[in-house]
Amino acid sequence: MDEDAKELLDSIDNRLKWLLQLRVEEQFDDGATNKEKVKLLYQMGFGHQEMAEVVGTSASSIRGTVSTLRDEGEIDS
Repeated sequence: MDEDAKELLDSIDNRLKWLLQLRVEEQFDDGATNKEKVKLLYQMGFGHQEMAEVVGTSASSIRGTVSTLRDEGEIDS
């Protein structure tokens, strides 16, 4: 893959993440917790790093939140 194609794909990826973040924020009121956002993104099939980028936190925080959601029976293993 040449450099121009890589830059184009990176640009598309960044824009899609930005649009996704806006869409997730639209789903919740101002008081929505990261836990609620993580639950939605998890159900949509996103990985920990992807969720972290969308929510604006670390992947380790996402792992902890997913673990809590599993323990509480909110999501399946």
